[in-house]
Amino acid sequence: MKKFIALLIIFCLFLNMLSACGEQQRDLADITSTTVDGKRAYLWEDRTYVIFCVVSKNDCGEQIGYVDGDVDDRISEYKGYSPEQWLVSWIPTDGGAILLKEISVVDIPDDLEAEY
Repeated sequence: MKKFIALLIIFCLFLNMLSACGEQQRDLADITSTTVDGKRAYLWEDRTYVIFCVVSKNDCGEQIGYVDGDVDDRISEYKGYSPEQWLVSWIPTDGGAILLKEISVVDIPDDLEAEY
């Protein structure tokens, strides 16, 4: 009987862990791609992001969403900067990432230079 109770407790703890894992997952945004002045741009909430420069995936923060529902086209935060101003789009083919700037941002960090 003691073994049965011990197994029941372990089973309940296991189920509790599984449900806790599910609760920690957050909904990812569905970010839409479009074109602005003939170049690819991204729409998220009421903001428009344009391609700025290439960055390392090491500078990527938490994933925010996907582009057009494509799970391979991920969008993340950029190393501590506000996602309302900067995002990162992962490049699935070569392992790099592209920094996206919200179109109205004019205050550019010193270590960044526009490539596009």
